[in-house]
Amino acid sequence: MKVVVRSDSKWKKVVFNVPDDVFNEIEKNAEEYGFRMDEVLKIILIDGYVEGDVKKEELKELEEEIKTLEKLLYQLEGKWSPLKFKTYYIALDNQNLAIQLSGMLAENKRLRKQLGLPLVNRKELEELIHYYMGFNK
Repeated sequence: MKVVVRSDSKWKKVVFNVPDDVFNEIEKNAEEYGFRMDEVLKIILIDGYVEGDVKKEELKELEEEIKTLEKLLYQLEGKWSPLKFKTYYIALDNQNLAIQLSGMLAENKRLRKQLGLPLVNRKELEELIHYYMGFNK
């Protein structure tokens, strides 16, 4: 059986000669596991082809391992989602506090000018305000 793979430009193509018995085995496995033939050929061409039968026990073990990993994934997702939610609201609180601090610094500066007091350098606080307001991105 010849398998022809064409590029997007349709001018380039590669032809693979696949023995009929191997192609029949691939076709049988594709039908058994519910894959389309083009998907199977794509996987084989990208990942390679390993000869030999995969034992059904090994396949069942791998499926069980996948199920346990999925359960673990859902547990971790369940723990991560509330943390993500909390960090979002903490970031909003920090932004609100930065706005309030900015207003207080401006008021302090204005009052110092009115009272004739020397101005104080608040560079560190201004950098914090810029950080929490997201100006440093």
